[in-house]
Amino acid sequence: MAESKSSRINQVNRITHWSIFWNIILSIFKLTVGFIGKSNALLADGVHSFSDLISDFIVLGGVRMAERPQDQTHHYGHGKFETLSALILALFLLLAALAILYEGAFSIYSFYKGHYLSSPSMSALFIALIAIVIKEILFRYTIRIGKQQNSPALVANAWHHRTDAYSSVAASIGIAGALFLGPKWRILDPVAAILVSLLILRFAIPSFKDSLNELLEASLDSKTNQQILDIAGKVAGVLNPHNLHTRKIGNSIAIEMHINVRPSLTIVEAHDISTALEKTLKENFGENAFISIHVEPDEAAE
Repeated sequence: MAESKSSRINQVNRITHWSIFWNIILSIFKLTVGFIGKSNALLADGVHSFSDLISDFIVLGGVRMAERPQDQTHHYGHGKFETLSALILALFLLLAALAILYEGAFSIYSFYKGHYLSSPSMSALFIALIAIVIKEILFRYTIRIGKQQNSPALVANAWHHRTDAYSSVAASIGIAGALFLGPKWRILDPVAAILVSLLILRFAIPSFKDSLNELLEASLDSKTNQQILDIAGKVAGVLNPHNLHTRKIGNSIAIEMHINVRPSLTIVEAHDISTALEKTLKENFGENAFISIHVEPDEAAE
């Protein structure tokens, strides 16, 4: 188990360190070229990349805390720290998206009021196109590791890469339109900035909601709950599995349920049935799952 945890942390650290490296590079180039090249879209994209950089550090801290063993004050481990990390990431993205949305809307308003919009530079388009490729590669690598390691924070971070790639696509289109279609079309640059913000919000809102629900002890989805009951009902000796309570704890889940057994069974036989059910559930939902089974006699079974 110790080796498994160590391997998980190592894999999360490795991909996140790569992410930190590229986000530093992209943030510097996007913000610098966006400012010098007068591109609102690339500046917005740079803010997005910078938010990804901050999220990388949150992931590192959250996963490290989540892997700490159970102790006297955390009987269910520290998995919620990873969920808290995902929540903070989503909140940070929400704030960044709203700031980008405001700036883009203000530029469009100024344009229609007669304010002159500068044309973005060719270097801004070049940086945006390169960012698409880098971010899509990071997304594919991170999402694969995140799913393998069952890490909600790493999966959330992967989708940050994907939304950053999408935002770079929007920025590229806006910059290209502003560059090649003439002064009247320079408004496409702030329009692209607004599209970037909407893409970020499209991911950030459900991510924030899911993480918040988990911290508030929301149950697992109805499909998973029914799957648990179906699995329990197929274990020999288990009668009428009921009173199911579930929740997610970081990268593992907690299952509490009642089962009935024939009242004529000995304590040892009833315990063996409960143990068999616990083993079966762990086989399906992971060895780190927290299982609590309450055994009751079923008078109708005699």
